[in-house]
Amino acid sequence: MSVKERILSYQITHGVFDGEDPKVSGIAQYAVDNGFASLTPKQQNVIEPFLTQSCSGITDPGGYHNECEQTLMGEELLEAYELCDDSESLECESCRSESSFHAYQRDRHERE
Repeated sequence: MSVKERILSYQITHGVFDGEDPKVSGIAQYAVDNGFASLTPKQQNVIEPFLTQSCSGITDPGGYHNECEQTLMGEELLEAYELCDDSESLECESCRSESSFHAYQRDRHERE
């Protein structure tokens, strides 16, 4: 299964298409079952917007949001989905790293 099909599979099982026209989820499921390349160009155009997402960014302990809007696609999007707690709050690798650093600093401060 290619990255596109794995992304679509994740999205189907985690309700990303729930608010969409049922035809959209049907096309996504067809792509998962038969391969993205098996879709017609028109069907691919329907699904393409779901294969790129923007990073939601993070808020530091001081309440400042970094306004990250990095475009996630391919392996990076799949990884963001796999590591997220909420499929509407995706983070790029840089934001996940920064978030981990803040958590480390907070834990260290609490131990002291």
